This record gives sequence, C-alpha cells and structure tokens, in this order.
Amino acid sequence: MRVIAIDKDTRSECTSVLTDMLLEEYKDLAFDSFNANGNFEGQRGVITKSAAAARIRKRMQDDFCRGTIFPQVVLGIQTEKTHIEKLQEGKEYNSLEIFSGCTVSIIDGMQRSNIYFKNFSGNEKRKIRVEFWVADNSEKLLYRMLVLNTGQTPWNTRRQIEVIYGNLSKNIENELYKIYPELKDKIDIYAIDDGKRRTQAGKYHKSAIIELYLGFNIRNVKINVSDELAEEYQRFDVMESIEKEGSFSIFICILGMMCKLDLAFSEYGKKCEEQGQFTEGKDIFASSTACVGFVVASAEYILGKISVDRSKEKIVEKCDDYKKQMFSILKALENNKAINEDYLSLEILNAKCAGLPKTRIGDEMRIMFKDAFMSMLKYVDIAEILSLGDFWRE
Repeated sequence: MRVIAIDKDTRSECTSVLTDMLLEEYKDLAFDSFNANGNFEGQRGVITKSAAAARIRKRMQDDFCRGTIFPQVVLGIQTEKTHIEKLQEGKEYNSLEIFSGCTVSIIDGMQRSNIYFKNFSGNEKRKIRVEFWVADNSEKLLYRMLVLNTGQTPWNTRRQIEVIYGNLSKNIENELYKIYPELKDKIDIYAIDDGKRRTQAGKYHKSAIIELYLGFNIRNVKINVSDELAEEYQRFDVMESIEKEGSFSIFICILGMMCKLDLAFSEYGKKCEEQGQFTEGKDIFASSTACVGFVVASAEYILGKISVDRSKEKIVEKCDDYKKQMFSILKALENNKAINEDYLSLEILNAKCAGLPKTRIGDEMRIMFKDAFMSMLKYVDIAEILSLGDFWRE
C-alpha cells in the first residue's frame, strides 16, 4: 500500500491513514472480515433481497469493470500496539505486516467490497483507495462512526451501538471482572443466538446491555429511536457522553453494582402469593425496565441531568458517595435476608405496576423503577427502612 495522507483526529483520538493499494492486497487484508459481515457484530452484509439494490449493484459492477474509481473503503483497526507511528506519507508498505495481529473491521464499504471480490479475477493489480481509522479502543471508533453518520440514515443510534458493541463486549466483560473479580463466575452475558434463557440472577442478553449503555449515555429511560428528531438528539447526547473522560469506567461501575444487586435480590427466594410479574427476587432484574431504571438513576446520581456538566472533582465525589450508598443497600439486603423474608415487598411492587397506565407500559415501568432506585440512592440511613415497599410506592 502507498500512504497518501496521515492525520490525527484530536477530537476522537483516532488516526486516519489514507492509502491506495492493489486489489489483491486488499483482499488478503479484508476478505476474512468481509465474509464475517464486516467483522462487526450486527454489521449489515451484502444486500441481496432488494430489486433496486440489485440494479444498483449491477451498475456499480459495470462501472468498476470500465475503470470507475470508487470512494475509499473505510477499515476500523482496533489495537493497543501498532507500527503506524513509523508510517510516512508517500512511502509504500505491506499492510499485512503493518496491521499484523490487529482486529480489522469494515466500517464502511461492504457493498463496494462485494463488487471488488466478485470481479477480482483480472483486476488483481487494480489500485483501490482504502482509509484506515486506527484507535486503541472501540469507544473511539464508536464516536467516529456516530460523527460520520450524523446527517445520514444508514443506521439508527441503537443499531450503531449494537454493531460497535460486538467489539466492545470483550472490553466490558474484562473491565467488569477487573473492578469486580468476585463476579467472574457469577455473571454470564450472552447473545440471543446462543439460545439461552435467563433462569437465574446474573444472566443478561447482550441486547439488554446495549440498551443499558444507551440509557446510561442519554440518561433517559425513554429510549426511543423510532422518532427521527429524538434520534438526532440521542445521537448527540451519546457523542457528548462518550467523549467525557472516565465515562466508560463509570458505566462499568454501575453495571457491576446492578449485577451485585441482582444477585442480592435473588437470595430472597420466597414466592409472592399474589399474582404479578415479580414472584421472587430474581425476577426484578429479569425485567429490562428495572435494569434501565437502575442504570439511568445511577448515571443521573453521579453525573447529573444530561444538561449538567459536572467537574471531574464533583463526579469523583458523587461516585464515591454512590459506592458507599450501594454498599449500605447491599448490607441491608444481607442483614434482612434471615429475619425478614418479605423485605423486598414484591406484593407492593406488583400492585404498583398493575396500577400504572397501560399505554406505553414499558416507559411507565422504567420511570417507576428509576424513581424508586433514585430514592434508594438518596436515602441517607437505609438501615432504618423496614422494607423496600417504601421505595416502590414512590
């Protein structure tokens, strides 16, 4: 490959390397990622079912064979160690050696790559343009993708986070176990395709974690990506949150506390005699509404409302207060386990949920749980509370 330009994006802390290379080199570098639908979990593959897409693809194929130059394909490179600091503009390098051992993902260009590979024979020596976005973690690539897609409509925000999350999942689990090593053998985050169902506390779908990550960043329980205007506001809220230093570590802290609370609730095995959604402790966080409510309440407690820009010192102070309060809540649950089996007050929780407006019941339950968990976080002497029913009634 020949390096055309190297630029540092100081905002997202990514490095852009614009190159041209022979098609055969591109195939060696990106063909495996292409076959894995871009090597991004959730990435759209080649569009095959649309008649219009088939016509456009045929036109692209004809144009390519007649010598058309396509816009550059964009590859995301996530790596902690690269040799890109050695690259110089105007010089040629072997991309396979430069990016050896790195995770290569096709961020933009699946349809163009399909044309390249379908017409590879006879065009091996054709030059194509390839741009690399290099970052040391997936958060920076996520920020880059959100910025690039603003004003376009290929994916909504949830879709983009879901796609990037495929590369974030390992980071999240690693960081979770680094901060909370005691959770390593108790937590399981699995994909929907795994065919697993939650039968006990500590088990979560990846899609549920995606929703929590989005809720954390926008600090709103009403995660609505179907409305175009709401979508654009959410996009910018996510971008502003991601770029703040320490944001990811705060999310991990909150996620870990949610897991601990889930496990603590599950220790209360007495079944609620009254009919309702929540029959025993493990059922509370089996509901995504409770998970979102807890995460958003926690994020707001530490970071403030979405329009608030707290200082680093204030955030550290609030985070310390949060951890102390969560420790008190967990201690109260442990102390009451043997002496008050009705401490969770599930009958009150079920009655509260039953009385909520049935229109948009999911949003109503998220708001209810957010208010309840926020009250728990703000109550100074949690040990004096006789049951959690005081908070479910909020």
